[in-house]
Amino acid sequence: MPTPEIVQQGETLILPCNDPAVTIVQGYKRFIVGLDIAQSVDQNAFAIILDERVPRWTQYAQELGPRRRVVVRAERIPQMSYPELAQVARNLMRDESIAKNSYLVVDASGVGRAFCDLLNTRNVRHTRMQIVGGENESEVKERGITFNNVSKNLLLNALNSGMHTGDLQIGDFPMRDDLALELESFEASIGTTGRTSIQGGTKAGHADIAMAAAMAYWLSDHRTVGAHVGETQLRGYW
Repeated sequence: MPTPEIVQQGETLILPCNDPAVTIVQGYKRFIVGLDIAQSVDQNAFAIILDERVPRWTQYAQELGPRRRVVVRAERIPQMSYPELAQVARNLMRDESIAKNSYLVVDASGVGRAFCDLLNTRNVRHTRMQIVGGENESEVKERGITFNNVSKNLLLNALNSGMHTGDLQIGDFPMRDDLALELESFEASIGTTGRTSIQGGTKAGHADIAMAAAMAYWLSDHRTVGAHVGETQLRGYW
């Protein structure tokens, strides 16, 4: 008897079974998008992580396979106005390959605050992250909007750990080597105050796609913090 194919409903993966004695185990498949906004000499960049756990059959029951997180795409975005960049972000999140099961985290540091407001006017749901100093993370609200303050060190250390433990892998895509070079460029130093600083970058970019990947990796473990799956009804702008 052939094994039923997995059915996807939004981000949920289901192995159909008509036997009432079998407990249906729900898996998931989602895409986590990190968008790093240009600051000074930086470039705009985004990275997409596929995050999934696929249900499978054992001899008599269903179980979830191991969690799999893979960077499947990363790109730098040419310099453009923030309204234009907001439209690019909207188009990216509406891409039919990810639109029904995707989450977006945006760098809301500095000019990123105004940029996130532009995303709101375009009805693009997202999590706002402010990249800060130190070693910790916190959550604050302003005007009823949640901001996640996350230290750069925490982001990069988590990314480094994920790479070394195999929790995060780099897939095969055009800018794979660029991302690898950025990851290899990071160096840690200790300042006069005793604080650790991590800096990196290549001639092609100021570690922009690596930072976007780090943001996406963070959100993959913080989905409930302001994240939203899919699209909301448009409000008459288009």
